[in-house]
Amino acid sequence: MTAAASQELLFLTPQQKQFFDDNGYLNIKSFYSPHELDEMRRQFHELVSQTENRPKNMSYAFMPQAEGYPVDPYNPLNVVGMMDHVLANEYWFDHFTDPRVVAVMVDLFGPNIDFHNGKIRNKPPGFVCTQGWHQDWPYERHTSPDLAAVITYIEETGFEVGATEVIPGSHRKGEWPTYNGVCVADDLVKDEKPVVMAASGGDIAIIHVMVLHRAGHNFTHTSRHAIINEYKTAETIDQWNNRCAFAGLPLARSRKPLMPRVHCRQGRRI
Repeated sequence: MTAAASQELLFLTPQQKQFFDDNGYLNIKSFYSPHELDEMRRQFHELVSQTENRPKNMSYAFMPQAEGYPVDPYNPLNVVGMMDHVLANEYWFDHFTDPRVVAVMVDLFGPNIDFHNGKIRNKPPGFVCTQGWHQDWPYERHTSPDLAAVITYIEETGFEVGATEVIPGSHRKGEWPTYNGVCVADDLVKDEKPVVMAASGGDIAIIHVMVLHRAGHNFTHTSRHAIINEYKTAETIDQWNNRCAFAGLPLARSRKPLMPRVHCRQGRRI
């Protein structure tokens, strides 16, 4: 992993950075304020309920209504996934370029950060995850594994409602063997101790590209939604022909966010 510059951290505490370095993931509670979360939920509902007349290079995936489960009116079309939601409008552009998020990535990976891709992963009522343990690395190869996903949660997400599980420290073991090119067999992780990444609305989680993780099922009558934006260092070079919207967009150079917005948080100007 690329070490961040030995300078004062922009956003994280030293303990948070050390936790990520050791475990390969990090939860940050209440990253977004209640007011910000309210607006995010409004914008997200519009995103999943008004799917027509969107840019053609945005793609939606829909899930059939699961037997015995109602459709959640917040996600009335059962949108289960989306790519390149960052093209929808200026709100979602601002979301992935938020200098606070960029500052977190600078703290974790170093002074020069680029965008990688943006997607939505929803779990409508009755959702069953068919993908097992995996690393994101086989999907997103670069010259070095200096990438991470930032997951934004817009409602409470726990073990029984689709929370992601991670295996702490698994990123330190390099690339794990797979049985189908991407998934890791359960018997290889039987001695590990997974952690459920329970979250509340407004929290974010950062997951290193090499960390073993898997999504959960949702057997409740309420959808769970996650906004996933991925970031990389400028120095690591794409090896999989990334054609996602804004791929490679420079977001920080020499520890300075390049987007024009300025945020104040915890008394710090970023």
